[in-house]
Amino acid sequence: MPRLRLYLTWLYTATTSLILALALTSLFLLRIKETRQAQLDQFYATWNSLSFRLTSDTIISQSFLAQAEAASQSVIHIEENGIPLLYHGSWVPFTDRRLLIEKTKELAAAQGILTYTAPVSSSLASTSLLTIKGENQDQYYAMVLVLSHQKTVRSLCYIYYCPPALHVLKKTLIVFFGLGIAGSLCLLFFSWHFVGWSLRPVEESRRKQAEFIAAASHELRSPLAVLRSGAAAMLAAPDQKESLLKTMDAECVRMSHLIDDMLLLASADAKTWDIHIQNTDMDTLLIETYEAFLPVCREKQLTLHLDLPDTSLPNIQADPERIRQLLLILLDNALSYTPAGRQIQIRAQTGTCIKNHCASLIRTKSPANCDAHLAESNFQTRSRHRYLILQVIDEGCGIPDDQKIHIFDRFYRADKARSSKSHFGLGLSIAKELVLLHRGTITITDNPDGGSCFSIILPFSL
Repeated sequence: MPRLRLYLTWLYTATTSLILALALTSLFLLRIKETRQAQLDQFYATWNSLSFRLTSDTIISQSFLAQAEAASQSVIHIEENGIPLLYHGSWVPFTDRRLLIEKTKELAAAQGILTYTAPVSSSLASTSLLTIKGENQDQYYAMVLVLSHQKTVRSLCYIYYCPPALHVLKKTLIVFFGLGIAGSLCLLFFSWHFVGWSLRPVEESRRKQAEFIAAASHELRSPLAVLRSGAAAMLAAPDQKESLLKTMDAECVRMSHLIDDMLLLASADAKTWDIHIQNTDMDTLLIETYEAFLPVCREKQLTLHLDLPDTSLPNIQADPERIRQLLLILLDNALSYTPAGRQIQIRAQTGTCIKNHCASLIRTKSPANCDAHLAESNFQTRSRHRYLILQVIDEGCGIPDDQKIHIFDRFYRADKARSSKSHFGLGLSIAKELVLLHRGTITITDNPDGGSCFSIILPFSL
């Protein structure tokens, strides 16, 4: 399991980190696109300003050109009748100015724009956007404008330096890289705990399965040992054959019951347990169960009471055979642990309890009268539900509070005093599954007269 947790942690971290990296890369590429667009917008803004100045002003000062170049890191070259303006620039580009100007003129000439020739069809002509690469992998945007101005030919070569996007977004790249590293570390931490949390039910299921197999093997070993020793004794003493066969038959029956219980629980785990819901008369079912179990209690010198309310119990939607099986499990459990001369009681009543209140009863750790717990469920609340409450109350040795939470676990028996050879610790597990099939709850509390009180709480609609 630790290796699986480590593997899944790295898998989740790698997967989510890849998604995070793709998201950050997409954002960074978007920032590059926005940066390029901002550079292009600035190029056109400066170009429009220079074009307007060139067409409207007779004299263009060198201080204006110097400020314009420095502000936009560009090269501005103006000619009049083919003669360059006596201006040498205010900054040094990565490629020689003269080479950039020559490349710009060549590209303009390819579009039919010559800096020393006046436009033919109109007073001015300009090129489309030109892209120039310098000698040091530097890149520039450029445009050329030629116009007729007071019987002269003026031309403007504007070359705008485009700094590399990685250089412009250097801080952004560092921030994104830091976010990626921090995000991956957080994902690693989160994945480790998330995988541990998600594997907890798997580990718990594996542990319970291992315990179930070990307990089943232990329980099956005892009857098998009796069968083997009985067979050996029969070979050694044929005159004791009849008594040995009875013992072996009893062990076979005992082992058959264990296997049946295990198959029932396996069906419950696989969600293949058959249940036939129908309208069930609970008064009739309880009376029949009472009458069927009464001779067994008399044989054990126990008193069995059936306590029903004065009014008829409501019919509920349930599987009557499963409800009868559930009651018989609890009655058999009470019969096994109640001394002779004591009594067992079957009680039924209706009540209201809030949602999740029944589930909280099973977690109680303080000894309490089971009637008090049922009284709690009758207090006023805005979200009430009707419930049928069935109870089996014995006067046995009881169950310690710290063991109540485990009493419905498979193969669990509270202590040696409550263990008997006829019980494997599966009855209450089967009872719990039967209750869950009916969307109910089973709880255990202490009987104030000694013993235990098992309460089955089943919802029903009026």
